[in-house]
Amino acid sequence: MNISRFHLINFILISSILLLSTLKIQCQDSTYFDSTFTGYLRLNSGGWTAGDGSLSIPLPDKRVIWLFGDSYIVNVDTSNNTLPCLFQIRNCMMVQDSVHLNHFKTIIDSTQTGVNRTTFKLRLNDTTLFWPGHGYVRKDTVYIFLERYSNSNMGLYYGEYIAKLHYPDLHLVGIYPVQLNNQYYYGRAIIADTASHLLYIYGNLLNWIVWEPILARCNIDQVQGPWEYYTGTGWSSSITASQAISTDPVSPGFSVFNWNNKYYLVTQENGYLTCGLGRNIYSYESDEPQGPFTNMRLLYTEESKFNGQYLLTYNAQAHPFFMENEELLIGYNVNDKVDTVLPNPCPSECINVWTDFLDADSYRPKFIRVPMEIITQTQNKIMNEQRLVIFPNPVFSGKSLTIRFNHRINDLREIRLLDPDGRNVGTIIFQMEKASILKITAPVLKGVYLLQLITKDNVTEFCKLIVI
Repeated sequence: MNISRFHLINFILISSILLLSTLKIQCQDSTYFDSTFTGYLRLNSGGWTAGDGSLSIPLPDKRVIWLFGDSYIVNVDTSNNTLPCLFQIRNCMMVQDSVHLNHFKTIIDSTQTGVNRTTFKLRLNDTTLFWPGHGYVRKDTVYIFLERYSNSNMGLYYGEYIAKLHYPDLHLVGIYPVQLNNQYYYGRAIIADTASHLLYIYGNLLNWIVWEPILARCNIDQVQGPWEYYTGTGWSSSITASQAISTDPVSPGFSVFNWNNKYYLVTQENGYLTCGLGRNIYSYESDEPQGPFTNMRLLYTEESKFNGQYLLTYNAQAHPFFMENEELLIGYNVNDKVDTVLPNPCPSECINVWTDFLDADSYRPKFIRVPMEIITQTQNKIMNEQRLVIFPNPVFSGKSLTIRFNHRINDLREIRLLDPDGRNVGTIIFQMEKASILKITAPVLKGVYLLQLITKDNVTEFCKLIVI
């Protein structure tokens, strides 16, 4: 599972926000589940049958490459739609037909057996593995970013590589290192700007438990370097000068795309390592590829359950190539797992991974359609529809922050500070700046909290606060 790479570093976050409510922006009910596209990837035999990742790269001939992380390539038992609990390969590539969208060709190393059938690897029986990032096509080459990890220690990240495939036959030319600093995760999203001859490479910087979005760029024909890194005000040749392109964090997997000369970032709430969290998918916008990305909008909340419980929800990805009727296609992954440390709210199909089976649809991508008018609605409308906005969030220990609320909240009486178990650990002194804006000071102790705002009429609102 791709999620395992984040298990250790997110343990504190997961255990802290298990009971916390998430701020929601009320939006139109015109986002809908795309059962047709979801059905395209419900494959039962003859190649890839289930997995996560699900990033897409459109090709000039209208075919589409789909990239997955840990994947199944055994046939589904169609009598009960199940697979064995153990997957077979660490990454996989499929090619979708340009006309018949339910037709796919799976690209694996069929000359090998076992995990060596994995699509992208440095050598046979390698002790490391690759999980795919995004990619792009330039002239006769397809470039695919790959993150390299230790096979035995999933928290050990070695850096960024890139696979080169010859177009149009898509045979693998080679895999090459491009960024070996193991604190920076690039290739989450790619924008190839042919007009400026620049390639924009979006990534993450892990700040304690917070994934900050960052950006690098290079000559579109020189992806192996040199790179420049956005500093917040300009560009530097030093990777350590990188600064976040949004004041809000993102999920480890996110996407950025250009539409009508604006840039949109699609992400989701953090905490997806626990079932029931990560279900909210958001968008941000900017006039420039380097941000700042602002105007958060809630696009969708995954409400489906499996055996009465939520699955993990993660890896939200925009697929603008499949835009129809100005409706954006967004995919996301679901997953089931057994957590032997935390109280496990998952369906837990695989108590014994050697003998149990899982429903194939509990480890397959799902897709939604979001009208672009929801994503592009004006800032004034967004502000009017939000109950609460808290910024900055995350906030540094002991620093000042602002809470803004609309007319539905008035006569504020008290702000309580709750711990991860929902216990009241104190009250927050607040200072009203305007009728709808107040200032507070963040707690000194780092962690994840819930702010409970109570009015004189005992109307209660909650917002999550991360202190770093």
